[in-house]
Amino acid sequence: MSSTSILSPPAFESRLQRYLFERSEEWRAVRVGEKEVSEQAEIVRRYHDLFSREQLDALRELEEGAAGDERELLYRLRKTCEAGLVAAELAEQEDELENRLLAERVTFRGEEMPLRNAQAKLAVLPSYRDREELGAIQADASARFNPDRLELLRAGEALQAEYSGIADAVARNEEEKDISLRELSAALEQAANDAASSYAELRERWFAKVLGDEREEVPASYHTAYLRRLSPLEATYTKERATEICLETLTALGFDLAASPNIRLPISTPRIPACR
Repeated sequence: MSSTSILSPPAFESRLQRYLFERSEEWRAVRVGEKEVSEQAEIVRRYHDLFSREQLDALRELEEGAAGDERELLYRLRKTCEAGLVAAELAEQEDELENRLLAERVTFRGEEMPLRNAQAKLAVLPSYRDREELGAIQADASARFNPDRLELLRAGEALQAEYSGIADAVARNEEEKDISLRELSAALEQAANDAASSYAELRERWFAKVLGDEREEVPASYHTAYLRRLSPLEATYTKERATEICLETLTALGFDLAASPNIRLPISTPRIPACR
């Protein structure tokens, strides 16, 4: 790429916003079933002018000469450029793996279905034993792709080390987040120990309520989606009142979702009274 193709920070940021939006929308459309194939690589190709070593070097040079908020902004743009370079090299491989996953099918009780449908079905199956059976089927099917996942993770890790100049993954994350992950780990471990007795009591209460008496002492991860969905409580939180309850809860926490200029709900939202 020639030097004339290097974007100024404002131009880079403006075009970057569109790139990130398109990738996010592509990911959403695939995840909710609006699309049958992932085309992330095509989006990366359309924005090839965003990511190059020359662009990365230019952002790094500007960052080194800046201070305060401007330096922080340039740092974030540089890190995003690094991630974009990694994406540019791996997008086709990631699409290929994602599309094989989307095409994978499993059979449960004589019914053939896409793997992702089986994974979604686990959230709504009321029978513990049915979830155990389907969970094992989908887990075995998904596990067949683990070598490919590992290959991609290793390739991404190597590229991140190359572009950032920091080989150690822990050190690289600490530099990016400006925290000590070891200190964070110790603090989280202490918090977990402090909450252990309360957590155990709540865990048993909700396991009994949601999973029932058939549950194992340590249920398999297959039941996580069902737990999160709280299906036994669906009569309490009905589909018709889902938006209302969500907005009321967020308002009580101090978040006016309906008033946010960056969030557009795909539905008309009721007026929520202010909290008292």
